[in-house]
Amino acid sequence: MRSARTVFCMLMGIGLLAANARGAGDPAEDPEVMKTLLAMSKMSTWHHPDQWGMTAGMRAYAHRRYGDAMKYFEVGAQYADKLSQLSIGLMYKNGEGVAKDPVMAYAWMDLACERGYPQFVATRDELKETLTPAQLARAESQRTQLAKRYADEVAQPRMVFELKQAIMQMTGSLAGYDAAGKYPKKDWDPALYFATRDREWKNSVTVGPVEEVDPPATAPKQSDSSDKP
Repeated sequence: MRSARTVFCMLMGIGLLAANARGAGDPAEDPEVMKTLLAMSKMSTWHHPDQWGMTAGMRAYAHRRYGDAMKYFEVGAQYADKLSQLSIGLMYKNGEGVAKDPVMAYAWMDLACERGYPQFVATRDELKETLTPAQLARAESQRTQLAKRYADEVAQPRMVFELKQAIMQMTGSLAGYDAAGKYPKKDWDPALYFATRDREWKNSVTVGPVEEVDPPATAPKQSDSSDKP
């Protein structure tokens, strides 16, 4: 179910949130955004409420229906989707659908960084640089409260239950058997499912500092045969 296209969609989602926050025009009129949303709409989210919440949230966000976006992202967040949690944090940071609240923004972003995804950590740390020690202390308190409902310790078991329910349905009927053959085991086995998600987010390209490189020495010009008498 999750593929390079899926990860691309999610990364585009982060870009969409950031671009919209900078006032980069109406996302619904951006062809690249629309192409991404179309790809998301073709993703199967059957018995995957984490991905359903994330994709529905991104579609609502692109059309600036921020109240709906927050509602859907919260569904994804309850089922351990870290992009949904990061998106909620960005909406608090940008004041989209809610009042601007850097403390709540950081609390959500820090929760989204629970598995150490590099892009998420960089986004959180960028906000951290702008907060005072008092704000960070309040954010930690808010994060503790959020963790009671959205941390992996409590959110992943909800997702495991959904995956197991799907397996039972797939093996309990002829139609379900066909569905079982359609998707690879990594999309239904809980351990493989979470491991795959972590691997996809952590396999990011790290770009180091730019270094100046001396230009190659110019080779001596060779005379053309036509120059010979």
